[in-house]
Amino acid sequence: MRAAVKRNENGFTLLELLIAIAVGMLIMLAVYGAMEMAQRSSVTVTNKVITQQDARAVLDLMALEIRMASYNPRQAAATWGTIPVCAQMGIGAPVAARKGIQLANRNTLVVVMDLNNSGVIGDASNEYLMYSYDGASTISRNVSCGGNQAIFGGTGTSSNVTNAAAGLFLFRYFDRLDNDITAAVEASQAQIANIRRVLITIVADTEQNDPNLQQPRRMIYSTNVIVRNHALSP
Repeated sequence: MRAAVKRNENGFTLLELLIAIAVGMLIMLAVYGAMEMAQRSSVTVTNKVITQQDARAVLDLMALEIRMASYNPRQAAATWGTIPVCAQMGIGAPVAARKGIQLANRNTLVVVMDLNNSGVIGDASNEYLMYSYDGASTISRNVSCGGNQAIFGGTGTSSNVTNAAAGLFLFRYFDRLDNDITAAVEASQAQIANIRRVLITIVADTEQNDPNLQQPRRMIYSTNVIVRNHALSP
């Protein structure tokens, strides 16, 4: 009589295979979710870094030049009477009493300085210039009546300026007692003589939407500028 042969059956059952597939899919989903979250975080950080770099570069430039307002090494009051007329910068007949800040409001600032110690404004580059915000998306710089050049914001850039949407001014002005005189300066340009500090604020929305918010991320940058020359110059 033939002896019965016992077979060794060590394979997987259908239930075990289904469980293994389910666990594998859960692991893959978890890995995919982690990768997607990391990618979103990377995009968010990149957008913020680009906007921050651009905003800080513009703030540094503005602060550097505005700080020089009313620079007058000869200490000659007659220097302010030599400021060139420039309609596009709002300079008609120069007002000597305003010295090196010929126009100031919440979105526009015209600063003047005698950089080459000649006693005449306009015979060297960058001696009179204007910063302005168009109220929509762009900050511009106009040097020596050469026309507005966009320096931050606008279509196709890394960010858009949204000060108006945020209800904040590009410029705010303070007197020697650190009182906010922005409204007074706008009401009467004669108050320009009392400006001692300028607060510059840029509110920027990133060009690309934040992957988590599904809209641009809004950031606020600001810096203070003490206009010492404006106080000291005759």
